[in-house]
Amino acid sequence: MKCLSADVAVIGAGPAGGVFAARMAALGLDVCLIERARFPRAHLGESLSPGVVPMLAGAGLANAVERAGFRRVYQVRSNWEGAEMTRHDPRGQGLLVDRGAFDAALLAAAVGRGVRVLQPGLARVHSRDEDGWRLRVDAAGETVQLDCRFLADASGRAARLGGPRRAMGPRTLALHGYWTGRRLPEQPRIEAGDRAWYWGVPLPGGSYNTLVFIDADRVRDHRGPPPPHGQRPSLEASLRTWLQPSKLLDGIPDATLLGPVRATDATPYLYEDCVGPRHVRIGDAALALDPLSSSGVQKAVQTALSAAIVANTLLRRPQDGAAARRFYQDSLSEAAARHQGWARGHYAAARRRDDFWTARAATLAEATTAAAVFQPPPGDDIPLRVSADCRWDQLPCLGAEYVESRAALHHPGVDGPVAFLGGHELAPLLRAVRPGMTTRQLADSWSPALPFDTALSIARWLAARGVLERAEVAPGS
Repeated sequence: MKCLSADVAVIGAGPAGGVFAARMAALGLDVCLIERARFPRAHLGESLSPGVVPMLAGAGLANAVERAGFRRVYQVRSNWEGAEMTRHDPRGQGLLVDRGAFDAALLAAAVGRGVRVLQPGLARVHSRDEDGWRLRVDAAGETVQLDCRFLADASGRAARLGGPRRAMGPRTLALHGYWTGRRLPEQPRIEAGDRAWYWGVPLPGGSYNTLVFIDADRVRDHRGPPPPHGQRPSLEASLRTWLQPSKLLDGIPDATLLGPVRATDATPYLYEDCVGPRHVRIGDAALALDPLSSSGVQKAVQTALSAAIVANTLLRRPQDGAAARRFYQDSLSEAAARHQGWARGHYAAARRRDDFWTARAATLAEATTAAAVFQPPPGDDIPLRVSADCRWDQLPCLGAEYVESRAALHHPGVDGPVAFLGGHELAPLLRAVRPGMTTRQLADSWSPALPFDTALSIARWLAARGVLERAEVAPGS
């Protein structure tokens, strides 16, 4: 048996695993990443919210994605509140990606930082003690013994470490299929329907993904004609039946499925134990958001960046380990609750009254709060000021390399207390904001201390989360 050792082992090479591995290697640790699938491989989560690229930029990984030339999202067609509308984003901050290419790009960036990869490799926990873990990895036709000091579970919903988790919403199933045809849509579309909601995503390779989100126990209700004796009911028939009331396939008379229809669990949840002295959960192995947010990849990247600092603290400053663990678990719990409230507000906005919607919808008070917190980001030429909702405390929070006691920002639009963005301390940056400055002016004022592109990404992120809000500027000022 071949024997290997590493400071850190990572199970899973999705966005969470790739970013975590790259960040740990940048911190000077020996990292081995294990991925059971060959790349590229298809995966849901092709629509990336605007916060993903700034996060990757802060970690020095944005170039890996930008080189792929993914399609930007400038508008989204919507019928959510009973009327057709188009939401515009002139800057095209969101991306439509081929997840196979996206994940492979992040993995290549991790390898470029020295991360070793066992792929395809199936990891099994053989033993663990206070000093670390022993894994058995079936890779390339042989069994490898891997000893590591620290283990990161980035295996997605499979969550190789197991353990109890708490549902953060009703059980939801996503039926999805990829289509080809003439005149495929060029921008995403979202719809609210009877006992379901719909999401259409045009992909870079020229295909079109249609998704229907339904109660998990209702997929049997719409499977079409009974199948021949001895055959299982067809998911394809179910998807076609659910799609009929929607407009996702309108204008595509020759729409043809490219492969089998799949059914994927889309229930939001939070694991009760996301971190220990020698392990951490990241991405969907820690928490999953309601798919309505389209923020699953962003949250995976965010947990990976946070977990890297937490893991580095646990390994190199064990005297601060308890505070680091408490910070990470509390920040994930807060994020799960925040996104649950946001999703409930948007379900309520559809104003539908069947059991699918009422089980997910917020009260009027909850919906009002959610709408007030999540607003479209302003443009680069809009005058800004620091929000009056900002509050500061000295708390354990993410430093550049460790969990440290720093001036940490609390704000309704930010998940948990934040002291650093992209490795740069936040309090001095916000102290430099004068009312009326735009994001570009802020980036100029910060750029002597950090690169302009990084400064602009940070300013845009703060504006998108409401930390920087629109300022009223007197005429002639």
